[in-house]
Amino acid sequence: AQRGFTLMELMVVIVIVAILAAVAVPLYLNYVNDARRTEARGAIGAIITAEQTWRQQHDLYTEANFVLDGRDDNLNCDLAEAAVNWDITVTDPTADGYIVTALGKGTMVDAGTVVMTYSRTTGAVFTTP
Repeated sequence: AQRGFTLMELMVVIVIVAILAAVAVPLYLNYVNDARRTEARGAIGAIITAEQTWRQQHDLYTEANFVLDGRDDNLNCDLAEAAVNWDITVTDPTADGYIVTALGKGTMVDAGTVVMTYSRTTGAVFTTP
């Protein structure tokens, strides 16, 4: 009496594993990119707080650039950890709002770009182009 698996049984197992991998890998990659974008949203939350403080003192919002070392001369906000993975800039400041853009760099390029538009009337609105 011989023991072992038939070729048909092995092929069925291979097909099942391939189907599971085809479903699991894209879900995992989406999960990783969502986690990466969450890091950018956390950094943007710190910028919102710093911009509110700046506006109380100067009556308008200010531009900021956290691209190089995660620090900006205007805002007292340290984003050194986020600056490792994201180029973050604050643009279009007015008395009523501003736009924050976080652009993924290095391995974060796959996470894309996170854009937050802040307005005093509507609050923070996140978009991912």
